[in-house]
Amino acid sequence: MCGIMGYYSFGNTLPDKEKITTMFSLLESRGRDACGFAFIEDNNLIVHKKPIKSSELIKEADWKSLDLPRVIILHTRMKTQGTEKNNANNHPLFSKNGIAIVHNGIIYNDKEIIGKKQRDGEVDSESILHLLSAKTKGDRLKRLFDRIEGSFAVAVIDRNDPEKLILIKKDNPIDLYYNSRDDILYFCSEREIMQQSLNIEVVTQRGFNLGEKDFHFYEMQNNYALIINKDGVESYQKYYPAKSRWFDRQFHYPVTSDFDEIMIECPWCFCQTTYNDGKLFNKCEVCGMGINEEDLYAI
Repeated sequence: MCGIMGYYSFGNTLPDKEKITTMFSLLESRGRDACGFAFIEDNNLIVHKKPIKSSELIKEADWKSLDLPRVIILHTRMKTQGTEKNNANNHPLFSKNGIAIVHNGIIYNDKEIIGKKQRDGEVDSESILHLLSAKTKGDRLKRLFDRIEGSFAVAVIDRNDPEKLILIKKDNPIDLYYNSRDDILYFCSEREIMQQSLNIEVVTQRGFNLGEKDFHFYEMQNNYALIINKDGVESYQKYYPAKSRWFDRQFHYPVTSDFDEIMIECPWCFCQTTYNDGKLFNKCEVCGMGINEEDLYAI
């Protein structure tokens, strides 16, 4: 078991560093053998990782001097294969062409995927990086689901596409919180870690649950890939792993969404706009305000 976390800041507001530091420290509960983080700055991929606990790394200059970027991915590692003393085994893993990943899960056919190519480390996660960074045509996410045998929760950033964050889920958790006030998306292996570090509390009135103030929770569905860009959700797509049961693959491939768009009345400006359950969050096409599921008024 390892832990992954990170965020994407869409606007001018960056997260409170103290809260991100707390989240990173709490993520240590999922792995204490090593930790690290990666981000893109001026089109350069920056990676910091060490064979120490995250509660120790946050005390070092690499973290203390860090000005938080718009997008960052972080990892805490519990060793299952490959010594943490070889830093190439620790996450984030990165390729020569500027892709970095953090992974929680286990891959059973990594040797088959990598083959005789030279490996930097000894961890199964290298097979994911290998498939995502390969210079081949076609949908690299489809290739990942087609080839990988095992479980994975993965976050990906790419120096050549710095405005994007990719989250991929198969059988391992990725929870999300979108802060509509600060316009920041957070992700983590555990919802409770985000709740505690971001001081998220349920608001009630007269015994009625009013939600979590400005925070909106989403749980990524299994076998989905979420692509985020500067405008929000670029795509949220379901994939069918090659090793899944035959009846899971009888539909044409790939499926872009399990949900249909409907027309609703915006609860803010009362104009008609589209709403899609397949999106992690929706905005009114007229006034631009965010629309939550509990606000829906079908026309």
